[in-house]
Amino acid sequence: MDPGILVKRVAAEAQPPATLGNAIPVFFLETLLDDLVESHAWLQRDLKEPFLALWVNEPEFDNPDLEEPVERITYNNLFVFAAMDPVVDLESLREPKTT
Repeated sequence: MDPGILVKRVAAEAQPPATLGNAIPVFFLETLLDDLVESHAWLQRDLKEPFLALWVNEPEFDNPDLEEPVERITYNNLFVFAAMDPVVDLESLREPKTT
C-alpha cells in the first residue's frame, strides 16, 4: 500500500480518529504515532501492521539516536503502540534481509 494512502487511512480510521492539530510536516508520522498513543487509539490490524513496519524496517530502528528527543519519543511510542490492542509483534514485521 502506498505510504501516503496508508497514513491518511490510519489517521482517519483510528478510534478515536487522530487530531494532528500542530503536526509539523517533517515530523508528521511521528506526530501521528504520538497522537495514537496519547489517545489510546484502536486501529485494525491490517492498518496497524504496515504502519508500524514503516519504522521497523528502517536502519535507525536497530540503532536509534536516543539523545535526539524526537527519536527517543518515537522509539518508545512504537513499542507502546505495538503493545496496545490489537497487539503486534514488531519483529514479525521485519522484511527479510538480503546479503
